[in-house]
Amino acid sequence: MVTGVPHHSALVQGLVNDHRQLLQAFGRLKHCAEAEDPGAFKHALVDFKALLVPHLLQEAIKLYTFLRQELKAQGNQQAYQMVNGYKAEMGGIGDAAVRFVETYTATADADIDFVGVRAALDDIGKLLGDRIRREEAELYPLYQSLH
Repeated sequence: MVTGVPHHSALVQGLVNDHRQLLQAFGRLKHCAEAEDPGAFKHALVDFKALLVPHLLQEAIKLYTFLRQELKAQGNQQAYQMVNGYKAEMGGIGDAAVRFVETYTATADADIDFVGVRAALDDIGKLLGDRIRREEAELYPLYQSLH
């Protein structure tokens, strides 16, 4: 075992639970955007961000750092590069999602373009859904296999 970030046996189940909560919060966000209710929409934005940011930090520290240190120590260059790709991609997705939340949280209620919001949410939803499926199918089993 490489010293550094330890393996956490309950991490994957916690991250999967986070995914379910994030998807539910995202569904509420979409519902509020469809209803064109600025107050509810902004509340849903805050709730979504409150779930998203800790999830991203936990993945960054406990999942990616552990995987990178272990795979590097094993000399598994192919898996190491895959994890690096996931990490970089998640950084971009996370930044875009947080930027979206912060932009519309700061936008005056009367200035929220719900047509644009719904289009952006459709794009974000596709990215997040695809990402969650791939993490749960590839990264999480890899993490579990290294314990």
